[in-house]
Amino acid sequence: MTYCSALLLLSLRIVGTAALGTLQSFTVFSEPIFLRRGEVHNRYILPKALPADIVQKFANKTMHMKSAQLDIVLVDNKTGEKRPAPLYMTYNHHHALMLGPQDDLMQLYNYTKGHDPLDPSSFPNQTKHAQHAHHRGCMMKRRSFEAILTEALPEGRRESIAAFGGASGAEYRGTSTRLAGHYTYTVDSPQSFMVLMHFINTHGVPTSQKLWECPCTSRRKINVTNGTIDGMKPIAFQCSEQLIQEKNTACSLATYQGGYRCCEHGIFLTEELPGPDAPVDQIEAKFTFEYYEPDAPEVLTAKGTMQPSCCDATGGYLSNSSYFANLEYDIPQCSPGTPPEQCEHVISSVEYFDVPSSNGTDPNEEFELVHAWGHQHVAGSGLELWKESTGELLCRSHPKYGTGHLAGDEEGFVVGIPPCVWGPPPLSPPPRFRRHDHVRTVARYNASQRHHGVMSLWLLTAASLKSEGLNAEVLI
Repeated sequence: MTYCSALLLLSLRIVGTAALGTLQSFTVFSEPIFLRRGEVHNRYILPKALPADIVQKFANKTMHMKSAQLDIVLVDNKTGEKRPAPLYMTYNHHHALMLGPQDDLMQLYNYTKGHDPLDPSSFPNQTKHAQHAHHRGCMMKRRSFEAILTEALPEGRRESIAAFGGASGAEYRGTSTRLAGHYTYTVDSPQSFMVLMHFINTHGVPTSQKLWECPCTSRRKINVTNGTIDGMKPIAFQCSEQLIQEKNTACSLATYQGGYRCCEHGIFLTEELPGPDAPVDQIEAKFTFEYYEPDAPEVLTAKGTMQPSCCDATGGYLSNSSYFANLEYDIPQCSPGTPPEQCEHVISSVEYFDVPSSNGTDPNEEFELVHAWGHQHVAGSGLELWKESTGELLCRSHPKYGTGHLAGDEEGFVVGIPPCVWGPPPLSPPPRFRRHDHVRTVARYNASQRHHGVMSLWLLTAASLKSEGLNAEVLI
């Protein structure tokens, strides 16, 4: 669903290039961010140039990528040694990565600077234009992101920005983003990238405190009358009818106890604040990309992809087709004596596969779905994706939980969510959708304990069936 430290500069440096069959790969690290125990980082980072050879290689060309992976590393302050950061030391609540021209990313960075990264209504001019209300919701939704691009960049430059992630967090490290067959993620003439990081320093904090649920500490001043937290209005509460009827505590500031709205940049999630001499963790983000060389034979038949606007289990549409979503919700604990197999919280929503944007996109355009995984938090037990018109179950994802102590296998944490992948045989053929086809999401959580601020979102990747293909927008 990144997250107050000083402004951090992201400087990328190439670590190595390796051939993987006909694929190439390169890895880059960010400059470190510095967080104290319990502290939240939730901000975009100043855009920085990609490695010079990559920029030169793809100048005025399209880069076709097969995967993009993220890892988080801790840096030893004395030796400089980098090692993967376990989630019980650094928790990835969510992140996003944008690739594009340096000037465009810099303009986007300046436009979003100082605002809640996920709340489009907090940005300049967003309340002045009625078309943005049509896509209400957080920046994890593609259409909300497009609304920001509309204001930040002039027409003709918005399509140059390709974004990865958004609704992806702790599970991303152990979830494969690789596309099958000839499908690729595409970006034209990449020069730089900009990162949104919502990381929480959980180092040394007992897991019983569940910092990853972003508890509202006793220091927070919640004013129900004014609708503010510490004097600031949080993302609007926009729950589905199902959540409202069950009186879900995440649907109102009056009952809100924890979640993204208490997880702002620079906030401490522990009741006890660290002292001035408290240890500071040095943290870096590590990105690895797989791509084809510009003259690789696979590029001739490569088919670019995009991310549909669907799906959020808290979302839906009003009678006037305006979109709403609460982004998060709470899991109430089962009544005492409930059999374990029945101790489950279930919600569902129905949304369009992809809402046409205001730039003249064809509402009847057809797509094939090629990759899907469901983002859930700790206690998530699965997401289901259904084609509403046929009752066909398209994908059922189940979070993988760690059982050890090493990074990537942290006990009790979601360490991966295996995706559903479609493509050429022996894979199943990709299911087809038009933009206005209805898709149902069913979200399941274990309710043996109470949980705050959980999420249930799909990350879908689709390819247009138009013969001319389509430009990349939000990719994964």
